[in-house]
Amino acid sequence: MTTESIEPALEVTHLLGHECDEEFLGRRVDLVEIGWGDARKHRQMLMTASGSTVRLRLPRGSFLDEGAVLADDGETITVVRRAAEPAIVVDFDANGGPDGARRMLLLGYLLGNQHAPLDVSARRVTTPLMTSATTAQDTLAALRLHGEVVDVPLAAHGWSNTSADHHHHHHHG
Repeated sequence: MTTESIEPALEVTHLLGHECDEEFLGRRVDLVEIGWGDARKHRQMLMTASGSTVRLRLPRGSFLDEGAVLADDGETITVVRRAAEPAIVVDFDANGGPDGARRMLLLGYLLGNQHAPLDVSARRVTTPLMTSATTAQDTLAALRLHGEVVDVPLAAHGWSNTSADHHHHHHHG
């Protein structure tokens, strides 16, 4: 009879910093991919790229930013990497001018009705794909927006502040 040694889960109760912090320079990196939907979960079990198990028991309200350091054993740091997920991506430069602004506002209105989170940067708006790729592409075409449906990391450092962040309730009539 063989017995396998089972490595205990690494317990993480607080975030240690960011992988770019000086104290972590030169360390090996063991990544753990976390999708946008799990980035706010303060209690979860995760598996790193090397096969280690991580048990998160973070304070409520914690957010797992891209690059957050979960553990450090002096040689290797365990780091959050945002997984690429299906999304609608629309670049502002490709949809400029007054008509482009109008079309972008209409897209924002449609996404707001779905309570879709937005990741807004200086160059583009990105939102998780909450419907089929075909429906999303048809919506972009109907609005005459130049955009695409692709897999990209979402909410690397949280979502842009939208009405969906305020947890209010209203009814569609």
